[in-house]
Amino acid sequence: MGRRSRGRRLPQQQRPEGAEDGPEGGGKRGEAGWEGGYPEIVKENKLFEHYYQELKIVPEGEWDQFMGALREPLPATLRITGYKSHAKEILHCLKNKYFKELEDLEVDGQKVEVPQPLRWYPEELAWHTNLSRKILRKSPQLEKFHQFLVSETESGNISRQEAVSMIPPLLLNVQPHHKRDLLLLMMWTTSAVICSFIKPNG
Repeated sequence: MGRRSRGRRLPQQQRPEGAEDGPEGGGKRGEAGWEGGYPEIVKENKLFEHYYQELKIVPEGEWDQFMGALREPLPATLRITGYKSHAKEILHCLKNKYFKELEDLEVDGQKVEVPQPLRWYPEELAWHTNLSRKILRKSPQLEKFHQFLVSETESGNISRQEAVSMIPPLLLNVQPHHKRDLLLLMMWTTSAVICSFIKPNG
């Protein structure tokens, strides 16, 4: 327990500027996580479309609407992890600094939606927004927010995952005396299960 606590870094706002910018200190990072470069996804698949057309589960007049909905990107979601007191520091930093800077901001003609908490997730520790990774990486107006997310994700203070992946740990209601096989769970789901019962009150 003590080792993990010592290993955690403070939120970026509280660190010397440039201290977290990689091994060379030159502001460059790897290609992982929030910052990673991802190829453009081709959202066309004739076999997929043919399969569902043959099933005839979608009314003919709603087909274009159905396909359009499937091509819509999922909202970007993040979960604040770790001990309760530390998570509160991260949450305070997000709400009182970075989220405020997103108010009334437009990027490429699109109004940026200020992140909102997922109402069903406890203690405002999970949030969603219409910001995509592509917009975060390429918009100068969002550079500081993007750098904060990259830094805290690398530190293990923030986990970016789909909202549906946050549901199972909540429904499990894991208690310290329970035994669970976590082998087949995704890494972030496993971490959510662990965080659900090891966080102290302070």
